[in-house]
Amino acid sequence: MVFSSGSIKTHALKGISFEIQKGAFCCITDASGHGKSTLLQLVGGHMKPTSGKVFIDGVDISALCDTALSEIRAKKIGVVFQFFNLLPYLTVRENIQVAMMFTKLSAKKQRERAADLLEYVGLSEKANARPNELSGGQQQRIAIARALANDSDILLLDEPTGSLDSEMEEDILAQIKKTHKLGKTIVIVTHNKEIAKQADIHFEVFDGRLKI
Repeated sequence: MVFSSGSIKTHALKGISFEIQKGAFCCITDASGHGKSTLLQLVGGHMKPTSGKVFIDGVDISALCDTALSEIRAKKIGVVFQFFNLLPYLTVRENIQVAMMFTKLSAKKQRERAADLLEYVGLSEKANARPNELSGGQQQRIAIARALANDSDILLLDEPTGSLDSEMEEDILAQIKKTHKLGKTIVIVTHNKEIAKQADIHFEVFDGRLKI
């Protein structure tokens, strides 16, 4: 993966090739700035590689048009961000429902699905709260619920505990492991080696290259 700025070219990732089996719990670590977040964006289809291909369930998503790629992401991939990315003007329930906007579910079914997910992450009582009324750990649990709204097979998490204290970190890691037991494929990028110890597969990115 090459980023260009005028005549300057930066090689963020170099010759990386790997496969993650369905249902795996994979952790990708690196020192800050060595390419792990770029790798996650490529896996999630939020960035197209300058060379090479990215396959999900046998489909080369790097070759898809924007519309087809958006459909793949909506159906197959849920994303959890380090800083939650919840919409402050919506309630917790509405934040989860946003992920279902482009589905064929009726408004009633969307509400029911959001209620089920709130129960799953243990925050049913917070359905009508605003994000700023929640702790960091609670916000991240809502972000996980939103990522599961469309029952995606793949869950991508970018530094999911990076902005949390140790107690909240344990809570979120327990929630991630619980979600993995549902049969979801989990891919986490983090600098936290303790989280990496919990994974089935651990990749390390250093200077743009993959160490397995």
